[in-house]
Amino acid sequence: MRTEEYNNGFYIEQKIRIPSFVMNYEHDHNYCEIFYLRRGMCTYTVNKKKCHLNAGDIFIVKTGESHSTCYEGIEECERVVIACDPKHLPEDFLKKYPEIEHTLSTSGKVVLSDSVREKLEDIFSDMMLESSMPDNYSYDMMLVLVIKLLLTIQRNGIFVYEQLSSSNEISPDIEQAINFIALNYSMQLTLDEISEKFNLCPSYFSKKFKSETGMNFKEYLNYIRLRQATQMLLTTDDSVTKIAMNCGFNSSNYFKDCFHKKFGVSPRQFRNTRR
Repeated sequence: MRTEEYNNGFYIEQKIRIPSFVMNYEHDHNYCEIFYLRRGMCTYTVNKKKCHLNAGDIFIVKTGESHSTCYEGIEECERVVIACDPKHLPEDFLKKYPEIEHTLSTSGKVVLSDSVREKLEDIFSDMMLESSMPDNYSYDMMLVLVIKLLLTIQRNGIFVYEQLSSSNEISPDIEQAINFIALNYSMQLTLDEISEKFNLCPSYFSKKFKSETGMNFKEYLNYIRLRQATQMLLTTDDSVTKIAMNCGFNSSNYFKDCFHKKFGVSPRQFRNTRR
């Protein structure tokens, strides 16, 4: 990314890559990189650890983290990269939303639903327009769009690797299971159903999932559900019971117990204090 194009702290770039394209060296930046894979498949390597991305996935790389990409499959790949220097974001914005500052300082994959992807595509289109036809208003317009992008990702994205403590490589079948959980957490998922979907023996899947992620299946499923519940508590006026049901908990009491164990307060207290 050329320096003259990045002199205001924010920049967007889109490129088409052939499936055999390999960046055979790791590099880093003095800004945070938000990598969105619009089409195709690729492997994103950060500090020697690999992560597989499918069309519609986002990978956030924090400032100074070494990374590289390798494109795969048989179809053309298209990616969009946004450079975002956190130092150029308003202090009051980061103070109001400390979770966004945490997101920008943590490298990891974000899975998006189709409806969220549509929202991001509109933001990217507006950013490309500002980048290609700059005027006196473009910097502030780009700042507004970057803030909108970050809020949309924070509100709707599933941060699938945020709590995974394993230092091991995540194998493709477990990665597929993680993505499936992220997009279907509101359903009544069971270990048997997930293992059958990915052609694995339940006991083998359970051991492999725990070995590679550091969490068992139920712990990870509840982590995703609770994370989404916190967003719903802050961004909707839905009742605690409705949020519990929408996040896949079949009992509001069980949801409240899990929530209190995780955050130390009840869902209602969390909503009242954070708002």
